[in-house]
Amino acid sequence: MLTQGFLPLSIRFISIGVFCFLVLGTGHQSSGTPESTLSSPAYIQRGKQVQEHYQTYSKQFTGYYESLAGALRDSAPELLSLLEAPNPTQHVYQTLPTIVSDVTPREHLRARSMGYRWPWTDRLIDRESCEIMRSAAELQRIKALHVTQSRSILERLALDYRHRRKRQSNIDAHIQYNRFWQAAIAADRASYDRAMALHNEVLERLEILDGLKNLDRVSEGSMNRANAPLGLAQIAGGLRKREALLAHRISGAINRMQSPPFVVTERLPHEWIFRVPMYTDIEDQDFVASIKQSIESIWQLRNGENAFRIELDISYLSPDLLYVDSAKPIKGENINILRHLGRFPSGGAILTTGALTTHVQNYAIVLGPHSIAPRVLAHEFGHILGFRDGYVRGYRNLGKNGFQIMEVVSDPNDIMAAPITGVVLPTHFEMMLNRSIKPNSQIAPESEIPTHTRKPSRT
Repeated sequence: MLTQGFLPLSIRFISIGVFCFLVLGTGHQSSGTPESTLSSPAYIQRGKQVQEHYQTYSKQFTGYYESLAGALRDSAPELLSLLEAPNPTQHVYQTLPTIVSDVTPREHLRARSMGYRWPWTDRLIDRESCEIMRSAAELQRIKALHVTQSRSILERLALDYRHRRKRQSNIDAHIQYNRFWQAAIAADRASYDRAMALHNEVLERLEILDGLKNLDRVSEGSMNRANAPLGLAQIAGGLRKREALLAHRISGAINRMQSPPFVVTERLPHEWIFRVPMYTDIEDQDFVASIKQSIESIWQLRNGENAFRIELDISYLSPDLLYVDSAKPIKGENINILRHLGRFPSGGAILTTGALTTHVQNYAIVLGPHSIAPRVLAHEFGHILGFRDGYVRGYRNLGKNGFQIMEVVSDPNDIMAAPITGVVLPTHFEMMLNRSIKPNSQIAPESEIPTHTRKPSRT
């Protein structure tokens, strides 16, 4: 059947399939780079191409939303409540992230390095663009269907749309994450070269641990160790020596902290309370209360008959007070984060807004707009307490595609290494009690760039 102004359904779907195959097979990349960007570093040029691609996709998404909303108004108005306009993410002052539930992973991924790069972000955009084209074709198809059949399809498309908005937000998070860390890498390649060497050692150690597990299974499968395959004991011994050496190096670089002077320790019978003063200019008191509850509920544990916990003392400072000598930023305005942080009093942590992506800088949690889970917030707060990331961030140079940000987790049980799978450990509180202050690490610097940013989902 032909619909005026459109190709036959079978041809449309074949055309969409061919387009998606070509795009996903090659990766989207602008053919014409403006001359004004030719002198820019590769990571900036490639980032601009991806940003332009994202803007095109966002327009496509908005057009699809309008078509879907129109179809629902005509045929199933009761489903309109499932839709929400695809407003662009705002990376501005007083924009608050949604706090979402923690996700329990199905398995621990150990000996694996995660990478973030512009070509992968491009592929995420291509994939979503193709899915929108397929859904738009279905919207056209329902014009020829009975009202009962069309309503079923509209309900499915409306429910799918909610997931599309989440994926759009995740793509935006990928873009901001790449912009943030690729710029940091470009600013200090030498430090990230050292970090990449440590990254490789962490990966090697995790692979050795997996190998030792396999060797133990082989040994257990034999009648006794004397009947084990020839040389197995020597191989295992060599691997254990190498693993011990790597563990010592990695621990020396990662397992250190410098507790801030404003943390006060209060000792009660069988209980230690670590009080942390914090200033915030966030006007939403309920949101601030939820942050406090999330952090305090995670940063506590009982070890035998002894209990340890964090208690936040949060003080609100209005923008009027912070900017008493100049014009205050208004909600929705872009701000200079470093200058903004400089207006808060010393002697406490800071909780504020206005970042591209949530990160910790100068004992401040600076919130970005993307949703965040309580355990990730608790991980960020760990940086306020003086803990380093337990994962290691390095990079690979991709030439014209900029940098690939490489990250590997050193210990999936430690919240500072793995916010999704890790927990607060007794060693965290032991280190706080000891107030260990050791020389600066040889991995990526902390003084000029944030210690951590929230990672977007890889999917």
